[in-house]
Amino acid sequence: MVTAAKGGRTAWTGFFSWLSRISLVVLALPGLAIVLAVLNNNFSFPRLSRADFVKRLDRSRAASTNWATDQFIPIGNSGDLPTTHEGVELRSNPALAHMVTDCAAMSSDPRLQQLAKSMKPPENPSLWAKMVDPTLVVHPVSGSESADLEEYQRWILHGLSPSDAPLSAAELADMFSPDKFRTGRATHQLFALYFYRKFNGNNPELDRIMDRVENRIALEAAFDFRVTDLYLQRIAFLLAAGRPDLVKPRWVERALTAQQSDGGWYYNWYGWAPHPFTYTFSDEQSAAHTTAQGMWLTHMLKYRYPEWIDKHYK
Repeated sequence: MVTAAKGGRTAWTGFFSWLSRISLVVLALPGLAIVLAVLNNNFSFPRLSRADFVKRLDRSRAASTNWATDQFIPIGNSGDLPTTHEGVELRSNPALAHMVTDCAAMSSDPRLQQLAKSMKPPENPSLWAKMVDPTLVVHPVSGSESADLEEYQRWILHGLSPSDAPLSAAELADMFSPDKFRTGRATHQLFALYFYRKFNGNNPELDRIMDRVENRIALEAAFDFRVTDLYLQRIAFLLAAGRPDLVKPRWVERALTAQQSDGGWYYNWYGWAPHPFTYTFSDEQSAAHTTAQGMWLTHMLKYRYPEWIDKHYK
């Protein structure tokens, strides 16, 4: 009887030991998947040749340009008229209009030149219009207008013209904080600092702050393997800020791979939004916000940073 009981305990001990090993394997699988996803996000296996990368970049740039111009109908020499919801977004969102006009200036593509012409602001423009045409004389931001804006939007306007869009002491501390913000707030902060330097000049302290923000954005890009709108935004804003040295080739390759057959990019990644706790199961279509950023980064790599291609591809 004692022997039988002992044998039973041995059998149960063996069963629970086996179950524990299985549980450890099951628990380890998600961690392993994340590790592999992060590795895949940072290293190419195998590396593309220079010829193959340039071909992919040119194809992506042309396709995104086609997508952007397809959202408008040509109306002669006076500009183009939006024909889709995304076309309205491209024109009405000054940040996206800035990206389009910058692409036009870099490439001299006649279609983008026409599109940029159609985005010129009307008479008596608001301060936002300086994102499209820096030479404009604009009216200051009123108190009621400022109150309706999000903080990062006030940062951007302050960057365009500090005297026309003054900030409180707390907002100035936020805008120039080197360590406070993460994810989308960090990229928006960098965008505001990009305009501040563009319109007000550079100084060592601004360089120090921007360097801290840029390196944090690059670190997030290394770990966030989801090719969402924010993924493209990180790449585009680092390039716009003059930091191609922080952009890894694999990030650009994955961004190009995520481009859709119509030439645009989705806002989400398999339904996973830039915010890590947001999913959607609705049908997606190419978004103006994401596609403008994708088009901008391809143009900057092609025309502004050809040495980045030479450095990373042989």
